[in-house]
Amino acid sequence: MAHAAAAPGRAEPVISRLLVLGLLLTGVPAVQALDVLPDSYRAAAAAGAIGTVKGRVYEERRRPEGPDQPLPGAAVTLLPRSAEFLRKLEEVKRTARSSASDYRAAASAILALRAAYEKNLWESGAVDLVMATVVEADGHFLLENLPAGDWLLIVTRSVATDKRPPAPASKQQRGVYAPGTHLTGYQRLTIWLREVSVSGGRSESLELPERSAWFSGVVEERAPDAGR
Repeated sequence: MAHAAAAPGRAEPVISRLLVLGLLLTGVPAVQALDVLPDSYRAAAAAGAIGTVKGRVYEERRRPEGPDQPLPGAAVTLLPRSAEFLRKLEEVKRTARSSASDYRAAASAILALRAAYEKNLWESGAVDLVMATVVEADGHFLLENLPAGDWLLIVTRSVATDKRPPAPASKQQRGVYAPGTHLTGYQRLTIWLREVSVSGGRSESLELPERSAWFSGVVEERAPDAGR
């Protein structure tokens, strides 16, 4: 699911609040497929129990006298905490260690799980609880006006890497990947995953250096072989 970019310093729902209201008025049921209770977050917001999550995403300095390097442009998503969603993420991470092919598939699988969770929230009328922003030029991000409760912060940073088309592969090599395709490039994907408890009137601050990332993997980009 595509994220709408939020204005710096604000946490914005992925769709407009008017559409959220429309979904709620149609009587869409609460989230049932996952262990999430949207009403508890909405009750906190109605009671004025709101807080802030801020953080810094960066590569640590390589020399003692040098500065940390900010990692701007990373996508920041805040979702209601779901034990089932976390279990599925950890399962993919664990499976990624089993083989090279499992590792290559893991990053795409993690992104697909996140998209499926957001879709579940969308279809259940809880999209007002999906918050998104981006890391700014100085490496900082800020999410405000968050209902008190348990949340899951997911930060992803993708760096494109081009690759020259290889020589034509043998039939045996083609069978390892999608038939009749070759690797044209890939995305280096870094993922930070943090559980965050938001309290009314408080600000939670997170430090996310690159070396503390929860997972690092690749998303392959493939194209049909010539003549297909």
